[in-house]
Amino acid sequence: MTPARASTAAPAVASSPAAGEGGARPLLVLLDSHGIIFRSYFALRDVLTVRHTGEPIAAVFGYANTLLSVLTELHPTYVIAAWDASEQTFRKEKDERYKAHREAVPDDLIPQFGRVRSMLDAFRIPVVEKAGYEADDVLGTLAAQAHERGLDVVIVTLDTDIVQLVQPGVRVWMYRPYQRDYVMYDTEAVLGRWGFEPERMVDYKALTGDTSDNIPGVKGIGEKGAKALIAQYGTIDEMLAHIEEIEPKRTRTALEQGAADAIHSREMATIVRDVPDVTLDLDAALLRDYDRGRVEELFRELEFRSLIPRLPAGRLIDAPVEDEVPPTGSPPAPAIEGTYEIVRDAAGLARVVTAVRASRNMAIEVIADASHPMRAADTLVGIAISPAGGVAFYAPFGHHASGQGSLMGDGPSAPAQLERAQVFEALAPLFVDPSIRRAGHDVKFAAIALAEADPRLEIRGIDFDTQVAAYLLGDSNMSLARVAHTRLEMELPEPETVIGKGAKAIEFSAASVEAVGAYATANVDAVQRATRVLRAELERDHLDGVFRDIDLPHVSVLARMERFGVALDIDVLHEMERDLSGRITMAERAVYDAVGHEVKIGSPLELSALLFEELGLPKTRKTKTGYTTDADALEPLRPLHPVVDAILNWRELTKIKSTYVDTLPSQVNPRTGRVHSVFSQVTAATGRLSSNDPNLQNIPVRTEAGNLVRRAFVARDCGDDPVLLSVDYSQIELRVLAHIAKDEELRAAFLAKKDIHRSTAARVFKKPESEVTSEDRRRAKVFNFGVLYGLTAFGMSTREGIPRDEAEAFIAGYFAAYPSVKEWRESTVEEARSRGYAETLTGRRRYIPELRSQNRVVRQAAERMAMNMPIQGTASDIIKIAMNRIDLELATRRERGARARMILQVHDELIFELPRAELDEVREVAHRLMPSIELVVPLDLEEKVGTNWGALE
Repeated sequence: MTPARASTAAPAVASSPAAGEGGARPLLVLLDSHGIIFRSYFALRDVLTVRHTGEPIAAVFGYANTLLSVLTELHPTYVIAAWDASEQTFRKEKDERYKAHREAVPDDLIPQFGRVRSMLDAFRIPVVEKAGYEADDVLGTLAAQAHERGLDVVIVTLDTDIVQLVQPGVRVWMYRPYQRDYVMYDTEAVLGRWGFEPERMVDYKALTGDTSDNIPGVKGIGEKGAKALIAQYGTIDEMLAHIEEIEPKRTRTALEQGAADAIHSREMATIVRDVPDVTLDLDAALLRDYDRGRVEELFRELEFRSLIPRLPAGRLIDAPVEDEVPPTGSPPAPAIEGTYEIVRDAAGLARVVTAVRASRNMAIEVIADASHPMRAADTLVGIAISPAGGVAFYAPFGHHASGQGSLMGDGPSAPAQLERAQVFEALAPLFVDPSIRRAGHDVKFAAIALAEADPRLEIRGIDFDTQVAAYLLGDSNMSLARVAHTRLEMELPEPETVIGKGAKAIEFSAASVEAVGAYATANVDAVQRATRVLRAELERDHLDGVFRDIDLPHVSVLARMERFGVALDIDVLHEMERDLSGRITMAERAVYDAVGHEVKIGSPLELSALLFEELGLPKTRKTKTGYTTDADALEPLRPLHPVVDAILNWRELTKIKSTYVDTLPSQVNPRTGRVHSVFSQVTAATGRLSSNDPNLQNIPVRTEAGNLVRRAFVARDCGDDPVLLSVDYSQIELRVLAHIAKDEELRAAFLAKKDIHRSTAARVFKKPESEVTSEDRRRAKVFNFGVLYGLTAFGMSTREGIPRDEAEAFIAGYFAAYPSVKEWRESTVEEARSRGYAETLTGRRRYIPELRSQNRVVRQAAERMAMNMPIQGTASDIIKIAMNRIDLELATRRERGARARMILQVHDELIFELPRAELDEVREVAHRLMPSIELVVPLDLEEKVGTNWGALE
């Protein structure tokens, strides 16, 4: 379902100087994109590249950093990115000298423009450009239109030219590169800095010129003289009208001789405010849900780890106009023509059952106050059902007050609704009838919430999930609203119309039955209508097999896994908390002892000063506040001073404590006594699963602290002598590579059960395996896995700290040893380029339009995606198919009294909870079913057993 729950609403727009004079009007932020990109590039180009691939991304990082600052500090309602459409503009046509002195855009900057636009697309921020005009003119035009419509405007730029646009309601947020901060310029601030009003900036440029744009100005008049003239006469026209009065004589003579240049320069410096065909589209500019999964995937690919925690959690804003909006109390306008009914009695429930049995179809939508499916079971408000397109029912049973009584001051009154037990009793047969086709949008949410609320509502068989279908078809935005808009031209009501937003928001249970009913019935009707359309699209693109055989059954598998959860020993965590607190104190002391004084370890600014100024360690890449002190940057400095090791140790301990030890106890479900992570199969483009709330896939693997956290996850609630069984695929991606690339040498090595990395090193370095050193093996391992991600000589040189020619020689040796791998890489990229997508062995697709990009670096990044998708995607398909089959068999065994359950999937590892007496049976099931696709090499498995996750052996 698209769970309609109040807890997903974003916080209210914060009060801020950016929110407009008085903070009452909505704020439009306009981004001077090219200025931000160029500034970022020249500030960071020498220190910031993608570590593994060598792709330059300084400008992308700087733009991303600026954009996040805009969202978190200015709290805009609307955002638009202005763009330079082309180099040829009307100004160049008037004066060929205009910007003629500028060097060509650097080759390594060109592809970064495409990366920035992809990022803006993921944030759903529109780009506006106009051929023949500059971004400044687009900014001026949009600002003028926004001002006329009563909006506050902030323009983000580095260009002082933009100051001419400042007026009441229009301000400029200007970056100061040397101070590394932003200054907000309104009329008063402009007067304070330049000594004249904003509109006089064009006259100032007319006199002084602008070397960056090659605007000549008036020879002989500098900044001081220009400001004096403006203070006395204001405009160029007034100066020329009183030319005989101007003193001193040299200024008068300069202006007399340069009058034509002054007029011309003013014309060149004046920003156009009425660019043809540029229209302010506030609907497109409104900040709504953004594609966090796509943004996070892009940030991880580009190694922007420090920016990911700054990403907004969900919606970027709550509503387009006001900071706080109460619910309207009225039902939203119908999204499209249909017959919608709010069921209030037994006769109405009978009509629902009759309609569903007649159509043999049932789209389901649940309304709950909680956003976590296990907690939603306790906060259900109502159920919406659609038996056919255009028909929908809403059965309310969890509303606390009717209408807006409590909000309008009339006092609460009992809502006209059904009893919870009455609804469950009537609808239960519909959830188990095998002849009824059941569908939803993120149906896993509904499946868990309903089954936990009443076992009779456990959905037995899911026929369609519109969210999963949209994901398989390559949609970047899989929200139900987007699916309805793109497939049905159906505009669904926003939840804010029902529950309000910000501080005045209410829960669905407190909203009127009528308003929630209109919202829920429109949603569930959209699911019913979209199902038919999406089913046809899946068949058209030959994705119906992947949908039917892998992803759709996986919904039920994940639902069962999430419902059962993982047992947590809170006593272990409490003991860890005490132990870690002591370790953190010792780690702090180690830092102080290493440098001879105390320092705020958690302050990047103080650490930067300590490491790079006081201790003189090699400087890392520059940031807005100094030099970066993140873990990746500090790791190479470990051997240079003991304080680095102590700092990294302190950080690891404090992160483990805050992320897991302090928070996991609060995430134990009070009803089950277990932790229930939410797994998503619609986040990663390759089909891999993600885990959140809590994320159990990111607990550090190879650290003592991470292992201590794992010890808190225990075997329990499954009979006598409970244990955990971990079964892990051994080098699954390399085995898939051997199969897909049809490389005989790789195949022979796996069949002979050789150490694949040692075997590779022996072949590349042309020495017997017995003479391969640990360093040889390590380097071979780097490229064995790097080949899956398109690792280049530059990337390997950067990562390994070896000369470029040495890296090139290694790669040449690798492909000489495994020639079929090289041929496969090349053919895979070309095939993907011609088709527009790469695919797995099962037919899962990843659409990669960037393969046809004219930008070399963008194209190369896309080529790496094309190489990786068949490998990582196929590995993901293998484990998902295995999970589907294992879940089915274990369920059958449980019907006969067995207790074993699959409780976790962590990358290539499955974890089971079971009585020790069932170990042999479950081992046999895993070894029989986990090799779910037959390859030319065996899919070997490694297993471990223990009473807790951290003690498996």
